[in-house]
Formats: sequence, structure tokens, C-alpha cells
Amino acid sequence: MAALREIEDIISKIEGIKAVKVVGDGDNIKEVHILASSDKNPKQVVRDVETAVFAITGVKIDRKVVSVAQITGETSKRRRRIALVEIERIESRFEITYRVTLQKDGEEYTGESTGPMTSPSIPLTIGKALINAVSNGDIAISVDDVQTAKVFNKEYILSHMTCFDGEGEWEVIGIAPRGEDFERSCALSVIDALEKVL
Repeated sequence: MAALREIEDIISKIEGIKAVKVVGDGDNIKEVHILASSDKNPKQVVRDVETAVFAITGVKIDRKVVSVAQITGETSKRRRRIALVEIERIESRFEITYRVTLQKDGEEYTGESTGPMTSPSIPLTIGKALINAVSNGDIAISVDDVQTAKVFNKEYILSHMTCFDGEGEWEVIGIAPRGEDFERSCALSVIDALEKVL
């Protein structure tokens, strides 16, 4: 069987791959972690990895062990397909509900979600409302984490999303500048991730 480093080298040469880490146990490949640009659908990235590795080494990689996180490259000119129209906050004593309205492909969609009135829960509740608005039922999507990161003295909101389509699971990362309206910034970060999936 090809060495793990050889497989990493093959994958790293695929267009759009920024970084790769292959984790093995003896002759078995247990995990393949990939950081890729957002130019391709994550499922296509997985297919490219499977094909390239098998064609060169004869090793078959189970797509279920491949996770893909995507970043928006500096040269990416993706046209925004999902626009945030409105975000509404409804508070009760211990819970908070977010109702969001989005515009996608010329049509408006509304979704809402309720969560506990705690600061860690708020970004995740916003994310769930967004997913409820635009998810078509073909893919299971969860917003797992939303964090603030500082880069070159600028703050950004990063959202981590996991997707499952019945065949395999992959990860997507969304990013948006942190503005004065934290809730809106969280929503824009999740939308950035959703655009890479839907």
C-alpha cells in the first residue's frame, strides 16, 4: 500500500486543495482531512480525491472518512445567491426565537428556530433558523459552532457546518466581517457557508 505521505502528496496536487492530512492505522486510512477553496462543490472535491488516489496508487478511499472544510479564496468572484432580508428576535423569559427572511433565486423564504436564552446558543439558533428557511430536505445540515476570530486587527465571524447527503459527510466553513450588529454578522457567516452547499 502507498505510504500516507505519498497519498497526501497526490491529494495536495489536486486543483483547489489548500492543505491535507491523512491519518492511518497500519495499512488502513482512517481519516482524510482536507482544506479546499470554495470553487468546487465539496462532493466534487471528495470524488476528485477518490479518483486521483485510486488512479495513481490503486488505493480505494472510503468517502465516509473524507472531511472537507472550505474557505473563500481571495480571487473568488462567487455571485451571492442568498440574501438576508430580515432577522427578527423574539424573547421570552428563558428562550429566544429568531425568525429570518431570505431571498434565494428571486424568491423569499422564511425560517425560525427557538433556543435557550444563553450567549453560546444565540448564534447556533440563528444558524438553525437560516437552515430551516432554505434547506430543501436533500441534505442534512447542522451549524456546529460560531466563533469570532481576529485577523490583521479585523474581527470576523466564522461558522462551522457539517453536511450529510446519505452517502458521505463533509464540513464547510463560512466567514463574514464582524459588524456592529453581531446577530446579523452571525447570519451572514452562516449564509456564506450555506452558499457553498445549496
